[in-house]
Amino acid sequence: MTGTGSALLFPGQGAQAAGMGLELVAAGHQPHLLRLAAEQGVPLEQLLVTATTEQLRPTEVAQPALFYTGVALSQLLLEGGLVPVAAAGHSLGEYCAVVAAGSMSAEDGMTLVLERGRLMAAAPPGTMAAVLGLERERLESLCREAAEPDGCCVVANDNAPGQLVVSGSLEAIERLAGLARTAGARRVVPLPVGGAFHSPLMAESAAAFRVLLDRVAIANPRFGVAAGVSGTISHTAAEVRRGLEDQLAGSVRWADSVQSLARAGAATFLECGPGSTLAGLVRRILPGAETISVDSPQGATRALSALAPPDDRPLGGEQR
Repeated sequence: MTGTGSALLFPGQGAQAAGMGLELVAAGHQPHLLRLAAEQGVPLEQLLVTATTEQLRPTEVAQPALFYTGVALSQLLLEGGLVPVAAAGHSLGEYCAVVAAGSMSAEDGMTLVLERGRLMAAAPPGTMAAVLGLERERLESLCREAAEPDGCCVVANDNAPGQLVVSGSLEAIERLAGLARTAGARRVVPLPVGGAFHSPLMAESAAAFRVLLDRVAIANPRFGVAAGVSGTISHTAAEVRRGLEDQLAGSVRWADSVQSLARAGAATFLECGPGSTLAGLVRRILPGAETISVDSPQGATRALSALAPPDDRPLGGEQR
């Protein structure tokens, strides 16, 4: 299998769901990551199997849970012969992409993600909301108005045409919601997150995290990794590190990242993790793009079969 034309995608916080790791844990995938999390106080193996969606919601739990599933599923694809042209992850998912590309060890990635979750959970209070139906320039103007006189409100995620996410202090986001509806937004949807991620309120956490990141070895990736804060493809260790340094308090340019993956040659996008949120965004950004959701070992097997050249598929076109 050449794999030319495929890209790996990894969801971020908010995609977690009950039972998301049940089959991976039962099959014994990546046990060293589960042990590492347990050693650092997060009983990830149990949570991935028995926790409710609400129990998986806390930042310090959701992030390592999603990291584990993303890494485990992508390793099944890579070991099965997939050779992607590039990878991208939404916020937290970028760490899965970096590990999949061989730029960072999975163990270092898990250690960083565990601490990242703790630091983000300890940041000043805040929240996020999705705003549908407004252009970025108009929304940025409304954010400035909502932030006055002493609040914080910024565009945190540019997810797809007509779908933006704002982040900031509780009062400012509440003001922004009213302003956005008055300005013609179709919907303003509060997000189930525990803080004002990708906003200036994360600055102190970002500074503390950068100290930890500086201690971790990062190599040149085997294939390109989209940096969320710039929306461009990183090809060197220095570029990968810079993207991770800046993302905690910086905006996620997901739409630009997907466009960069397409320019790099990606025609098929495989979302590794629970749900299909990113697949839906890709289809809005690139109408007609092929997307495949890989949320289990069986899903990985089906994806590999679907991507195999016709001569390598089971007789009769059967997909397992």
